[in-house]
Amino acid sequence: MKLSDINQLAIYGIFGYPVEHSASPVMHNAAFKALGIHAEYKKFPVAPEDLQSATGNIIKNCLRGINVTIPHKQNIMKFLDELAPSALTMGAVNTVQIKGDRIIGHNTDGEGFKQALKAEAGVELHGKTIFLAGSGGAGFAVATKCVEENIKQIAIMDIDLQKANWLADHLRKLAGTKTNDDFVLVFSPKNNDAINNYLKTIDIAVNATPLGMKINDPIPLPVDILRKNTVVYDLVYNIPVTSLVNQARENGIKAYTGLSMLLYQGVESFKIWTGINPPVDIMKKALEDFIYGVKD
Repeated sequence: MKLSDINQLAIYGIFGYPVEHSASPVMHNAAFKALGIHAEYKKFPVAPEDLQSATGNIIKNCLRGINVTIPHKQNIMKFLDELAPSALTMGAVNTVQIKGDRIIGHNTDGEGFKQALKAEAGVELHGKTIFLAGSGGAGFAVATKCVEENIKQIAIMDIDLQKANWLADHLRKLAGTKTNDDFVLVFSPKNNDAINNYLKTIDIAVNATPLGMKINDPIPLPVDILRKNTVVYDLVYNIPVTSLVNQARENGIKAYTGLSMLLYQGVESFKIWTGINPPVDIMKKALEDFIYGVKD
């Protein structure tokens, strides 16, 4: 039975705390409208102490699909009936699928990054050398996907070296015997000479730090030493063009913000829930209007 054949409104949504800022409703509701699907995507503020009961009531409340955001991506895993390979690899869930009487956790963040790079720059991750600034949740998803896609090498830079080394160990275990000893490198931001020398060799530079969310933030990496065929991807998406993206483009380098990763992780969630390929252009326009205040 197709969703459009169901008279009752199908409810989807997002669990988070806080969740008021979420842009997910606008892109999913735009897709439902364009496809003529009788459904609505809502924000569900769920406090940490209420997560177990909210998850347990997903089927009872007839919810058809859920996204999960901060601070629940790890904690929700123990309340689900099953974890898809993507959730197990990422160690986090951002998408919950309802399949019969079972609720299954997925993670589309890494796939969202992969698809964003392909759509924006026509670039595949396979065989590439990656520089990653930041090893938090977003950086973890990006780095893990990079290893899954058989990159050549990845370097992680973070002010928190303990966190960066933990991620590096995770990546080495994930890669197993397919790699050599220097497959994953870790840099302190203070090691300028080593960082600069490495940046001259990379294919893709990714900013997974919060730097760039504010206009006056310093640029997280020097773009003037990058090769012209390097691709810069800034996971920050709250402004149309971050300082990093702007400076990279001024240097003739392809550079993109994280709005496309937000878009494509949502596209992948939509496919999991409905089995339908959503209208990507319509979802993207809805996001731009909501986040940037773009008007027709």
